Parts: sequence; C-alpha cells; structure tokens
Amino acid sequence: MADIIPFRPRQPPPPAPDTRTRIEGALALALDAVDQLVAALDDIDGDPDREDGGDAEPSLAALENQGSQVFWMRGGDRDLEAE
Repeated sequence: MADIIPFRPRQPPPPAPDTRTRIEGALALALDAVDQLVAALDDIDGDPDREDGGDAEPSLAALENQGSQVFWMRGGDRDLEAE
C-alpha cells in the first residue's frame, strides 16, 4: 500500500462553439463552394452576351401598363420563347 499513484485531474474540454456559430460556419463553407461552382460554370459556358442572337428572344417578363398583374398571372397559350 505504499505505492500511491497520484492522478492528475482531467483538463476540461475546450468550450464547444455555440450552435449559431457552427451553423454560420457551415453556411459560409457552403456559400464558398457555390461560388466556386458558379465560377467554374461561367468559365465553361463563356459569355452569355456573346451567344448567337444575343437577346433576340422576346421578354418573358410581366406586362407593362396593364393596370393589373392579372393578365400576366393568367398567362397565355402562346410560347414566345425561341426553341
């Protein structure tokens, strides 16, 4: 019984970041990944303004000066986008 082995107390674990900090870090990493993917796709596709015809397709936006967006909401049976 003369051999006494002293144990050192355990070091407390480092404080874990709170949930909000962890989520913000994960979102920052995800947004960086998306930025890199979009940049890669832009490099692959080239400049969209230099396509054949450029902006020759008709606009698919809402109607102007109609007084109401109901006309736009109902739509129509005409496909105005070029194939």
